[in-house]
Amino acid sequence: MSLRGWMERHAIGVTVVSNMEEKLIPVRMLSIAMPVYNEEAAIERVVLEHAEELQRMRDVVPEWEIICVDDGSNDRTPEILQGLQKRVPQLRVVRQENQGISGAFAAGFREARGSHVFATGSDGQWPAENLTPLLRAAFSGADLVVGVRSNKREVYASSRRLVSGAFNLLPTILFGVRVVDAGSIKLGLREVFEYQLISRSVFVEAERIILARRKGRRVEFVPIRFLPRSGGKAMGASWKNLRNSIVDLLRCLWKYGFR
Repeated sequence: MSLRGWMERHAIGVTVVSNMEEKLIPVRMLSIAMPVYNEEAAIERVVLEHAEELQRMRDVVPEWEIICVDDGSNDRTPEILQGLQKRVPQLRVVRQENQGISGAFAAGFREARGSHVFATGSDGQWPAENLTPLLRAAFSGADLVVGVRSNKREVYASSRRLVSGAFNLLPTILFGVRVVDAGSIKLGLREVFEYQLISRSVFVEAERIILARRKGRRVEFVPIRFLPRSGGKAMGASWKNLRNSIVDLLRCLWKYGFR
């Protein structure tokens, strides 16, 4: 199937595609980066689901790889990943001492070889079908596409939604950059994931969006599916991460200045 045919099949009208045909951006190779920490309950299903989805997309994504960064897991995750490498030749596993989710993502981005990078989770909350709306926006010319979880109210407690809302609002007020669901999945040009960022907390992804917009990059936000966690333990909303994110926000304000 041609890229134009894929776009027509996935909810972009023929007239729109015809008007922007010359602007369609191919994804020559897609690198999927996943941080993994004690995800024995979900990792096999997640990797196989993404491999199957990419096989179905081979007409528009001819080459791909999945990079799982094992961030010091102490359960059966390393053993499961080793077995998966025999079943999925495109799977690469990077092992490191625990550096947290930001450090694990950074390692995955450094290893990426694709023209585009897809940053997603390994906990089973981010279905592989989300690739379709993100790729659609990338094919249409977006340099960075952020998936927006529209059902957070159903999945997260009010306290976590409050913190998330604050960290979405502050970049708009302080930096003049629209940021929505910065901690969500993303797909974009590899160079956007190669930015030299100063944040060392989960605020790093908000900084990525801020810097991309400051560099004139086209950033789009698209709705995605998000599921309740089926196993393991969420690590992203700890008080330590919250404190470090506030510090990084202030550091970014010092570096990039007000809006």
